Amino acid sequence: MKDGHLNKCKTCTKSDVGKHYSDQTKDHAWIEKERARNREKYHRLNYREKHKPTPEAKAAQIRRHKEKYPEKVAAKNKSNHLRPNIAGNHLHHWSYNTSHFKDVIELSMADHYTLHRFLDYDQESKMYKTKEGELLDTREKHERYAEDVFRKHRNT
Repeated sequence: MKDGHLNKCKTCTKSDVGKHYSDQTKDHAWIEKERARNREKYHRLNYREKHKPTPEAKAAQIRRHKEKYPEKVAAKNKSNHLRPNIAGNHLHHWSYNTSHFKDVIELSMADHYTLHRFLDYDQESKMYKTKEGELLDTREKHERYAEDVFRKHRNT
């Protein structure tokens, strides 16, 4: 309105905005437009340089990771000679127990990053858990869970 007020309450406005956003996220053209807008903003505001760690900070971060997860470092060292069958794919450790160091699952880069968004690492068991807390203690469970994640993620 001209006076700066809407003819509805805050709750109704929030509901309408939420419904509009929900509808928009189903439109692939809108999603691509938003991605392009955010990429442009990222470059225009020079976020890469603003948030880029110094070489010393990066080295310290790597050192802390190696100290916190020695089993991951050992697994990577034992399996570094393994190569994916398809160039560009990643090898995913489903377990960091010594007997499973060379037992890896080949995933595309996108699938690998997607899968890790839905997993929590349990350092005590040296295996991953689902976000719901289920321990994925066999390769088969891990692969089944990964397929479920990919199927759900591709349908959205």
